[in-house]
Amino acid sequence: MPLRIVVLFVVAPLFLLVGYFAYSEIAKQRALHMRSGHTAQTAREDSAISDMIHELQRERGFSVGYVSSDGLSFPDELTQQRDRTDQTIASALSGIDLIAVDHREEFDRVVACLQTLTRVRQRIDGWDENGQRIIEEVINSYTRLIDPLLALAQASTGSDRSTEYHALRQARFLISSAKEKAGLERATGAAGVVMVYSLSMQEELTSLRREQLATLSEVDAIKGSSAWLPTLQRTRQYVALDDLHEIILSADATTDSLPFTRTQWFAASTAWIDLLRQEEAAVTAELVFLASQLEQETASQLTELIWFSVFAAFTAAAFVVVALK
Repeated sequence: MPLRIVVLFVVAPLFLLVGYFAYSEIAKQRALHMRSGHTAQTAREDSAISDMIHELQRERGFSVGYVSSDGLSFPDELTQQRDRTDQTIASALSGIDLIAVDHREEFDRVVACLQTLTRVRQRIDGWDENGQRIIEEVINSYTRLIDPLLALAQASTGSDRSTEYHALRQARFLISSAKEKAGLERATGAAGVVMVYSLSMQEELTSLRREQLATLSEVDAIKGSSAWLPTLQRTRQYVALDDLHEIILSADATTDSLPFTRTQWFAASTAWIDLLRQEEAAVTAELVFLASQLEQETASQLTELIWFSVFAAFTAAAFVVVALK
């Protein structure tokens, strides 16, 4: 038997073995790239959920201000906000695919609740009574829309904090949860400025503020720093709202008026909410960046591996052709 045939029989199995390992590595790298793409898409969908929550919170605030002022405050702002809410919801729901599949029950509950938004608005536009009850109804109606969105965000986020990416997801959810408490604080306080501040309302505002700080302190723990929350508490937004809280707590529960207006309360509480929104957006941007970076890195590694495998295959084929001559 010619020597080249013997060499071919000896070397060919080695080439086949190398080819098998190359194919196996490509398959693993492709799976890793697909997972990174899933991660990047989930990060974008998480952001869409946060956007819906935020716009509904804004609409709730304007709605409470509108109803509590007998329709004199925020009529134009409320109309504009409703349009913005509708656009955000339509865009977000059309783009949420992976989370909808992974958490079908929570997603279906969100869709079902959002379908009641029109009835909530009709009730607000056609209200024929005044007083605390209608204000509480407005607050509760919007909260029933927001709570399922928070539940979906929590289900998507999970409890994993093992990597920087997963820890940041936890931080974002916690900030979003604190922002919801701040939204309830704005609505509850606005109702109290119009009506008479009761002891129960003072207690509720105190509880909402305490829950916000407890939730935000968890973000400090996740970030591994004790400076983030104290820095927030030194901002003019926090200090301004905290000053109003102090006035409320020191006021006589039977007083007929407070030394600030509904507009001042809305401005201070909205400024605080907007600051939390900025913090949430910063974490979201970091999450999207990390996920996109991982997706790009795995794509680059997959491309390099495929080109290397193609080069190796052509080299092996050339060797076989030479050996058979």
